[in-house]
Amino acid sequence: MKFNKTEFGVAAFVVILIFAGYSAKSSADSIHLGLGKTFVNSSLAIGEIGYERNNFEFQASLMEDGSTKNGQQDQMQMYSVSYLTKPQWGYKGIEPYVRMGLSYNDGSELVGRTNFRLGLGLDFNEVFRLEYVHHSSASIHKVNTGIDYIMLNYTVQAPW
Repeated sequence: MKFNKTEFGVAAFVVILIFAGYSAKSSADSIHLGLGKTFVNSSLAIGEIGYERNNFEFQASLMEDGSTKNGQQDQMQMYSVSYLTKPQWGYKGIEPYVRMGLSYNDGSELVGRTNFRLGLGLDFNEVFRLEYVHHSSASIHKVNTGIDYIMLNYTVQAPW
């Protein structure tokens, strides 16, 4: 198997990010960069950026346009604020957490504009997070099919 220069450069960059993340872990403010994929009611890519401070996280997400269970959906922006409950009973740096929050979107075929955001995740040494996320209005809005996705986040300590 041969690697070209670009593939080698990308692999080296990923390795450097991982080592930098492990060496910089702390309880300081952090920024989370994530990529994910919806499932159950759609199969769309989603990206997000979040800022965490004192277990509160503020996030902005962008979901691609495409087909959903309820029809075609345009590209959608979501904004949310959540509180993360971290029980501190993980093992070898893998810590579970639960997310509870509120979200707003600019128009979806699956949920109303205002929703609850729930999540269940694992934090790997404050470097990576893997999370199941669910947005739903709990039947407050007529459209309430729900948005479910798996998100992989990379954590960067805030520079301030």
